Amino acid sequence: MKKIVLDPRTKLFLTFCMGLSITVMVPLYVEVLNMLLLAFLFFTNGQVKSAIKLMLFFLILVCLSFLPVTNGFVSNVIFQITFMIRRFMLPIVAGKYLIDSTPVGLLMSALEKLKLPQSLVITISVMLRFFPTLSEEYTHIKNAMKMRGIGLNASHVIQKPLLMLEYVMVPLLASASRIGDELAASAHIKGVDAGCEKVRYKSAKFSSADVFISMYIVAGFVLVIGTRVGLW
Repeated sequence: MKKIVLDPRTKLFLTFCMGLSITVMVPLYVEVLNMLLLAFLFFTNGQVKSAIKLMLFFLILVCLSFLPVTNGFVSNVIFQITFMIRRFMLPIVAGKYLIDSTPVGLLMSALEKLKLPQSLVITISVMLRFFPTLSEEYTHIKNAMKMRGIGLNASHVIQKPLLMLEYVMVPLLASASRIGDELAASAHIKGVDAGCEKVRYKSAKFSSADVFISMYIVAGFVLVIGTRVGLW
């Protein structure tokens, strides 16, 4: 399948609207449609396994929502937890898609076209580059622990929480500090904070896919809000 390249402004709009949907009681079928859209975007971005895993996990949460709820404490807790995870899952997945599929240069081009302050553009760009790099460091730490016979699993975390904290959080915090310094130095060397006009290798521009996604989001909000206020 041909890869769909969305403009970063569309991805930001998508992430913002998914986050805004938490404040509105969205019907379940709208949540399913939104998740299908995000899974499709992951699929077209070449992240097939992520698309399948996210969709299966979401469908499991949906199925749990239809379980009969009794007056028991456990069933009520499970229902509430399932509901909260499902509602917060959409903006988190949309943010992950934004980070995974957007090169930093293309993001800076889109933010500059939005006429945002240069300080804010640099901050957002470095922040979005920081988290994937930190995730890679976490993977390296986990692999190093496995080589030493220390598995990072739920049983070890429960049995030896302080030991796991020392083995994971200490090197992770050290890596976070180093990554922040390296990213700041890299941005400075590339002239990100220079006051002159910059020429981007990649320039953000809208396509028909951006128009479709934007129309879908707007139509979804009009449908939900119209249903809530009783317009139809």
